[in-house]
Formats: sequence, structure tokens, C-alpha cells
Amino acid sequence: MTFLKRIWDFINRWSGLTGPVFIFLGCTLLMVLSDYNRTLEEHEQELDWVKFPQFFEDRFYDVRTVKQLKPNWQDPNITIVEIDDKTLSKIGTWPIPRKNHARLIRRLQHFGAKVVALDVLYPENSQDLAQDQDFATSISEYKASGGEVVLSYTLTELDPEHASTDALEATPDFVYMQSGNAQLNTPTKPFWINRHTFPIDSLVKTEALMGHIGNLEDFDGVFRHYRIIANYIDQSKATVYVSSLGLAASEAFSKQRSKIFTSKSGQATLNFQGKEIRIDKKGEIKVRYSAGRDNYPRISYYDLMTAKDNDPEMLKHLKGRLIMVGSSAEGAHDLRSTPLDPKMPGMYVHTNVAHMLLHGFIYQSAEENFRVSILLMVTGFLLIVIVQRWGNALMDIFALISACAAALALDWYIFLPDGYELRLFYCLICFFGTYSLSTFLNFYRSAKEKKQIKGTFARYVSPAIVNEMLDHPDKLKVGGEKRDITCLFSDVRDFTSISEKLSATELSGMLNQYMGTMTDIVFDTKGTLDKYIGDAIVAFWGAPLDLPDHPTCAVEGAVKMMEALPAVNADFKARGLPEFKVGIGLNSGECAVGNMGSNKIFSYTALGDNMNLGARLEGLCKYYGAHILISENTFVRLPEGKFSCRPLDKVKVKGKTHPVKIFEVIHRAHPLAADREAFDLYNSAYASFSQRDFAKAKTFLEGILLAHPEDKPTGRLLKLCEKWQQEAVPEDFDVTTMTEK
Repeated sequence: MTFLKRIWDFINRWSGLTGPVFIFLGCTLLMVLSDYNRTLEEHEQELDWVKFPQFFEDRFYDVRTVKQLKPNWQDPNITIVEIDDKTLSKIGTWPIPRKNHARLIRRLQHFGAKVVALDVLYPENSQDLAQDQDFATSISEYKASGGEVVLSYTLTELDPEHASTDALEATPDFVYMQSGNAQLNTPTKPFWINRHTFPIDSLVKTEALMGHIGNLEDFDGVFRHYRIIANYIDQSKATVYVSSLGLAASEAFSKQRSKIFTSKSGQATLNFQGKEIRIDKKGEIKVRYSAGRDNYPRISYYDLMTAKDNDPEMLKHLKGRLIMVGSSAEGAHDLRSTPLDPKMPGMYVHTNVAHMLLHGFIYQSAEENFRVSILLMVTGFLLIVIVQRWGNALMDIFALISACAAALALDWYIFLPDGYELRLFYCLICFFGTYSLSTFLNFYRSAKEKKQIKGTFARYVSPAIVNEMLDHPDKLKVGGEKRDITCLFSDVRDFTSISEKLSATELSGMLNQYMGTMTDIVFDTKGTLDKYIGDAIVAFWGAPLDLPDHPTCAVEGAVKMMEALPAVNADFKARGLPEFKVGIGLNSGECAVGNMGSNKIFSYTALGDNMNLGARLEGLCKYYGAHILISENTFVRLPEGKFSCRPLDKVKVKGKTHPVKIFEVIHRAHPLAADREAFDLYNSAYASFSQRDFAKAKTFLEGILLAHPEDKPTGRLLKLCEKWQQEAVPEDFDVTTMTEK
């Protein structure tokens, strides 16, 4: 850190460099956030403001990719058979009758094709079932001769309750792929094989290979990414993996199976022919478009059907090859916008994937791309800022042009051919942006630092604390102040026994969901999260910001927690997990609040006798059978009629000499919430009990228990009435002394 500080001091001594330095950092940040946007799940919010420069970066890379194509080169392994406009015109019907497909397979077998991948769906039986059977027979004959056929289907993302509508009921085992030495994380939305697009039974029985099709374009409408594998939830609800059409065809052609591996950090990798391809959280890779339509031999479907048996061109372009069959006709509506062509037939996306797999044209890792991009940016940046110190305008322009030209030349001749995806647009922006005004960039620096602090600390403490830190940096020190607050302690009942029945993954998942819901409620009611203690939550209201009605806000937060708990438990129950039972204790009073700890590590917390009482009340919830207990310190400060509360007892907690009166807050899920008569009857019974009229109180309580036999506070008070009817009544008959915490 000392070394970095010296560098920073050196830069600051060079007047006028503050702006360029932050331009460099801004461009670096754009690189990082552009990559971050791509890794997000579909339900997560992308950073929209990053999409604008990302659009230009992607398009700039597309242009460089297209310029790298070799127009006279043709792939030696792959041939395209197109269902073109000529084919549709000659055959005269759409979809093409299955007898034609059967003839196609036999023609390909005759000419010695090695693998046939059909980017065509066969989800329904034709009117002439004999044609379907003939098509299936042609596939079986082709496989018997040593060839392989790959059929297509699509996947569907559905909610579990709607899965039965479109999901395939039974999936053949041969559709699954190998999973290597680990499993990927299950995606947020599971995939099912769409039964409306899966091949008909007669084709499935041939045990032809299968590959899924259907990909999502990037935010600008261009297909750059390809779902090469997919997590698939089978009938047993286990996660397996299925291959795309491009991957399945490549495996069949190379006679090598791919495997999926997952590193300790969770990075998924597809290993194929010794090459490792990184897969994002959606099961996608970026397609390296290194061959256009003219780089593949192309044969019309109709021409192949009618070709002579000894046609030399057919033999040349079909024997021993991978044949990709799909539609290129305008009327088939299977056109995609790709970096190579705004109207490229969809099968060419699968073809390019097979091309890159078979030829090993794999992208360099994201880390390597980022490292080289940063190196280029740093080199050009330093060249420009050093030359700028000479004060010569012509030299400044020369340095800028040299930096841009060198970056473009290195990318063109070295990095692009070797599979690097450099962020040249950001590099060029950095070079040109070095000339920006320092005044504006100084303002940008200040705003950026605040945003970084807020983004970091908001994950751990209340947003109110973050804003307080930003507005008053002097408070970032050890120390405290006396504040009137309301504290809250909540705890999950019998958590130890629950944890013994669950795996670590299940337990952490339940806690994260529960804690997340409850913490959101704390923040929504203007509270401050103090800490998590295992399964317990500690929070308070009234600090760091003054909150005159903090008892009301705190009790409102507790009520909302209990009312949110049934929905959380319903989700747990649906997943076969145990339910959480929670007790909450609240107390109001003066506490020491501030940053407690050492000068290097501290946390914003509250300490004091009133915090201890709040913790004791939470522990008493189980004893009294209550969900929310508040002290009289809190009760007397609540607006009249705002909450329904009933007195339970006067308690002398362990370590205290004076009793405190406690109340239970009635929330909507409480049994007495809907029975106002029973609630009022209980309050009358407690008043009679306090006045030593035990017979009258007993009558009231017995009436309540007839309607609510599960109400533990009523049962407890009834036993006390019966006890004091038979025994001498002491002065402190209405006080309970606790001997444990």
C-alpha cells in the first residue's frame, strides 16, 4: 500500500494528470461492468447505462471479426444442405413431406456422409404414417452403416406449476450428456424439454442423437451467444445436462464426448478434444464466427435429392463430412441477425459452433482478454500522458494516433487470429478521453468514491448508516453516544434441532431467505440492522438518525415480520423443508450507540441495560407462548389504538431487582386477532386477576379457553387463579421471577 501511495502522490504532483487517470479508471470500470452484465441471470437487473458503450464495443468487435474472414477458404469438414427457395418451389409443399427426408438420408448415405445434423423439427405425425416409418427406417439404415443422425428439439423455461402443460413426460436416456466430475449450479428457472417440438416416437425409437436448438439474442438483437448445454430437470427432479445441436453434431463427427467440469469457484467448463471452453451461468458460450456462408460448401436440398449416383461434386463435398441440414428460404422465417450477416439462416449459428469446436477455434479466457486489454490501455495511456508533458501540440496528436494505430495493428495481426476478444473500443475511448477537462473528471472522482462506499457498505449495514457516513466521515471512528432507541431481538425456535435434520446447503438457503425477508422489513420501517447472531436478528430504531416515533416503527416492524413469516414457511413447506417458529422481544430506552471495536475493525451497534432487557424478552416468548413481547417502556409510548396489545405478566428477569410489566402484541396471524370478544375478555380477566378477584377472572378465562384452547397465556393465567384460590396470596402474587436467561 505504501508503494501505491507513492505512485499516487507522484501522479498528483504532475498537474493536469488527475483527469486522465480517472478516465483510465472509468474505461476499466466499463470493461468490468460490461462483462458483469453478461453474467447476470435472466431475472436479474442489468446495468442499463453500461449498454450504450457496450453496444459500440460489441459492434466494433463484430466489424473486426468480419474483416478477418478468408473469402476463398472452405471448411474441409462441414457441408451445408439448404432447404432453399428453389427446393420449396420444386417440391411445392411446406412442411416438406417425410418421404423426401427419407430420400435425403439415403442419398447422404450413398455419398458417404459421416454425420447428418437436422435443424428441422418433427413434432407431429404426418397424415401418411408410412412416410414417417420410412423416414425412421432410413435413419436406422444410416446408423447401421456407421453414420450418425442428430435430431432437433427445443427447451422451455416454465414455472413448476405449469410444467405439465408443455414438458415432455418421458425423456430417453440417450439424450443426456456426460457431466464430468461435478455438477453445475441449477439455473434459477429450470428447463424442460418441450413436448410440442420433440421428435415423434418413430424417430425417437431409432435412438438418433439429439440436440436442442433455440438461443437468445443479445440486448442489441444480435446472436453472439449460444446455449451449448442446458440444465434439464428430469422426471426424478434431478439435474442432468443436454447438448445443443452444434455440440451433439461435433461429438458425433469427432467420435469424442465432451464433459462438464466445475471448479471450486463455481466456474463451469466444457472440455472437448482437449480444449476447455468456459460456460456462463446460462450455459452459454460466445460464438467465434470464423466462417461465413461462403466458407462452407453449400448444396441445395433439391439438387441433392435429384443428383446422379456418380455425381463427382456430391462425392467431393459429402463424403466423410458433417452435413448440416436446415432452411435458408426467406419464407421459412428462420433468419437471424449475426455479426456476419443481418439475415443469416439459423442453422449457420449451429454450423459455426460445430466449426469452432472441431477446429479448436476457442476464445481465450475472460481473464486473459481483460489482462491484455488493460495492458494495451495502460501502454497507450502512459505514452499519451508522458508526451503531453512536453507541451507540444503536434507531438500530442502524434502520440494519440500512434497509440490507436499500435493497438489496432496488434489486435489485427496477433490477437484476433489467436482468439482474443480485446476491448479495443474502451481502449480508444481512454486514449481520446485523456484530453478531457480535469475539472469535470475531478467532479466525477468525488461522485464515484461516494457511490463505491455506498455500494460496499450498504450490503452490511442500514442505508441510513451509509448516508450518515458519507455526510459525516468524522463519525468513522470508535466511540458512542447516548441515544433513546427501541431495540428488537428475534430468534428461531428449536433451531438446533432443525439444523440437525438439514444439509449445510439447505440450512444456509433457508436462513438466507428468512434473514433477507426480515432484514428488508427492518429497513422498510426505518430500522438499523445491528447484527446477525446465528439464527437471531438484532436491530434497533432511533439511531443513527433521530426517529421520534421509534417505538411505533419498531413494533410495526415486528408485526410485519410475523405477518411475513407464513409466506416464507409456505415456501419452505413446498420444498419439503421444516417451518420456522419465531419469537420477538422489544424494549425502549436509553443505550450507548456508535462504532464499537478497535480503531481498525469496528461495527455500528448499541449496548446497555435496555438492550439486555430486549434480549430477555425475546427469550421469554417461548415461556409465555407468545410471538411478540414488548416491555411497558415500549407499550406506554405507542399511539393509543395503533396496536392490539394484552398484558401478560410482571417479570423480574435474571439479574434484575425490579419487575417490568410485559405485553403481547396481537398481529393478524394471531388466534385472537379475529376474535375481538375473546381479546376484550382476556383484558377483563387480567384486570380482575390484578385486583385479586380470582373467581371472576377464572370465569372469563374458562370462556376464552372454550374457543381458544391453544392460547397458552390464557391457560397460564387460569392456573395462577386456581393456585391463589387455594393458597395464601403474597404481596408480589402477580410477579414472575425468572432464574434463567
